[in-house]
Order: sequence, then structure tokens, then C-alpha cells
Amino acid sequence: MAADGSLPMGLSTAPPGLVDALEYPFFQTVFDRKSRRVGLGMTVGSEVLQYESPYAPVPLSELEEALLCVAGTGLTGLNLGDLDPARGMSTLVQWTTRTWPSSCSNHGTELFFTNDDGLYMLRMFDQIPEPGEVATLSGKPIEAQVDWLLEMYRRARVELQPGRAPLPTTLPGLFDFNQWNANQPGTTLFVPVTNTTLEYINLLFIYLSRSYGFSIVDERNGRRSAGLQSALDSGRLDPARQMGIIELEQRVLSMLVVEQAFICQNINLALQALGLGGWTFTGYLARFIMGGGDVPGLGFRFADATNGTRYPVGRDGVFEAFTPPYYADMHEAVDSFMEMKWAAFEDDVPKPYLEPDKVVGAVPRPHDDTVDLVKRYCQYVYDTYGRFPLDIDPMYQRLTVQGQHADPDFYAHFYPPGALTEQHLEHFTRWHPDLAGPDGRPPRR
Repeated sequence: MAADGSLPMGLSTAPPGLVDALEYPFFQTVFDRKSRRVGLGMTVGSEVLQYESPYAPVPLSELEEALLCVAGTGLTGLNLGDLDPARGMSTLVQWTTRTWPSSCSNHGTELFFTNDDGLYMLRMFDQIPEPGEVATLSGKPIEAQVDWLLEMYRRARVELQPGRAPLPTTLPGLFDFNQWNANQPGTTLFVPVTNTTLEYINLLFIYLSRSYGFSIVDERNGRRSAGLQSALDSGRLDPARQMGIIELEQRVLSMLVVEQAFICQNINLALQALGLGGWTFTGYLARFIMGGGDVPGLGFRFADATNGTRYPVGRDGVFEAFTPPYYADMHEAVDSFMEMKWAAFEDDVPKPYLEPDKVVGAVPRPHDDTVDLVKRYCQYVYDTYGRFPLDIDPMYQRLTVQGQHADPDFYAHFYPPGALTEQHLEHFTRWHPDLAGPDGRPPRR
């Protein structure tokens, strides 16, 4: 440790605040969690809480952003896969785990974020831990902890464009009460986006399997069979086990939207440990923030449904849904999903078991008739409505979370002691001593 209390970190130094954050009690972060919306350099236009920050906006450091990103959606190793190989293990999409739980370990939600320097995506889906790599910080020297966290962050980070993302600043893309502080200079805005087609198709292989045999019907067309009538006629599907497309998609959405909430909550807890301000909100409308409105947004591609509506299908080359226009039809999309999923069961992919061949060798592949039914259902939806899924977007966005340096004067002026914790009040002294004034406060304008 250096004389000033800093710690080695490659060619630079790790700030003392890093130790504070890594050692901060977990339950304290839970009880510290509050929305702290006022950051450095912001103006609160209000007749009651009128305030103009005297401080200059200060962006988060790379290390601060890295800690928030890996807390939000970092790779934590391999899941245990503690299921009966003959029943249940075939539902898994990946062997990797993140800092948040995901149905069938599909992890179809990725994190986009933007700051003063650029727009980025943390591409975690195809990250695989090194053999023997275990995501634990306990007992590791501080240098090893920092190196491991930064290496994961840098390995997964993809720069999509320079400069802060051009997101909505007015209605209808951004709610009026979020316009004064969302995506402002010095802030980092985190936007989790979910590929709903990944777990949707995976779930169909369960519902349409021989053991389940659900009959899926189209409520908008007299509850007719959704492309599966011949399987009903032959007895392959059970007419008593009926489910509508809308009900099915509501199940899919309720399973997946929580992934964004998990990521945002993880980032929120990390904000407390780091002594940063910020909050989770829903003020952006998905179509506008993703690029389907009057600004480029996150730069997603949009397609047109039969009814004339436009919906997001992916960010070309980095995050694409299993649906046209990325595939000729839904048959090809399902084939691509199958190739991706079952590649995880190949011998060269790490598994969590002492005897992986014995376990994985007992996992059944889907029957050909099940594959055919999944394709027929997906193609029915696309042919009938000009899109897949029908009601939920292939790329779904709902929650955002912003991280920023909290303005200490605002909270001291309008609130009793305790609105900011010691982590917040000492942040610049512990994290940015070169920027802190003699009183430990942030740099002024």
C-alpha cells in the first residue's frame, strides 16, 4: 500500500474507495438503497425545490463503471445444473451463470450503457469462464480482485459508437419529470434489453414436447389452432391442455422482464457501496430509446408488422433476435436457435460436473416431431401477423438505471442528515482525491 493509502492497480493506482466498496456490508447496501436523482451540474427546476448545482459534472471512472457493470450482469462461473439429466436438464440454454438468475439459464438480457465518451454494450452471452475460474473475491489480494473485475469488463465491452447516445430528451420519448436529469453530462445510463425470442422458443420445446403436448390456439382468430391442427387430429397434442398465444406470451414476458429488474437492483446496490447517486426509472418509451422514434437512440433495427406497427428486432451484428429479417423465415430461426443451444452441450464447452460426459450424455435431444411443431407454430404466428412474437417485442426494454455523483449541497440544503451516507459524503476524498477540494467536496464549475 502506498503512503497515501492507495493500492496498486496495474500501471495506475486503485483508490482507497475501492477497498471501502469491496468491504461494505451487504445488508447495509440493502438498507442504504434510495433513489438519489440529483447529480453534479444539474438544475432542479421547481418552485419548491429550486436548485442549481455549483459543481461541475464529473463522469464515473472506468473502474466505477466496471464495478457497476459486473455487479449488474457479471459472469460468475458455471451453474450447477443440478437437475435429473433425463428430465429437466434439456431445458438449459447455457452452463454459465451471471449475477442474476435466469429461467433455464437463458440469460437473454444484455446491458447497454452510455456516458460522455460513447455508447457501449456489455456482450456477456458468449462469455465462457476459463477452466477452473471461480468468481470469488474473498481471500484474493486487492490487485487480483481489481484485475479480475476489469478484465471481465474489458473483455465483454463493445463500443457501438463514440459520444453520448442520442436518446430522447422530450415527450413522447421521455417523461416530462425525467427530462432534467436523464442522460445528462457526467452520468452513466444503463439500459438492459431482453431478447425475448430466445427463451420463448426454448419454452416452446417444453410445451410442445411429447410429455407436455399443449395445444396452442389463436384467441384473435376464433381460438383456432395456431398452425398445429394436424397434430391435434393425430392425438400428438392434447386438446384438453389448451393455451392461447396471448396467455403464452404473457408467461414469457413475466419470466423475462424480471431479468431487467434483477440487473437494475444489482447496480443499485453497487451504487450504495460505491457512494454514488442514481436511481431506476421507466421514463423512456422503449420504441424511442431503442431508435424507432425521432432520434437514433440505441441504434436498433426495426421491422414492420402486418398491422403497420414497427417493432425492434436487434442491433445488427451484436444482438439479434431469432426472427426475420435476420432469418429467411421462422423455420431457419428455430434451426439457428437449436444450433446455438446444443453447441453448449459439445465436449469442448466447460461443464460443472466431475464426470461431465456421463451426465451430459444422458440428456435427451428433442424429438423430430417436436422440432417440427415448434417451427410450425412460430411460422404460423409470423405468417398471420407479420411478426414474431405476436404481442411482445423480440427486443424488449422497460427499465433503466442511472449512476452519477450525488450533489452533496442539494441533500444538505433540503434534507436532514442521513439523506447521503458517509460513502457518499467521502466519495471524492476516497475515489477522486485529485479532484476533491480542501473540504473533500467535488470540483466547482
